[in-house]
Amino acid sequence: MKKDHIEIPKPTSKFQKVNCNECGELQIVYSHASQPVACNSCGNNIAEPTGSKAKINGKISGSAE
Repeated sequence: MKKDHIEIPKPTSKFQKVNCNECGELQIVYSHASQPVACNSCGNNIAEPTGSKAKINGKISGSAE
């Protein structure tokens, strides 16, 4: 049986480049983070887990792929 017509599903999660609202530092954050993510320089909360996608508290400047 030939299965060439069946497509492989693509993941919906990705790594994103996020700028902190307080200091502007660039950090890479997983889009479905399950732990709170703090900024490396100022300690501000960048991502909060919700259950599926994380709530991003900063400016997303693109994907890290």
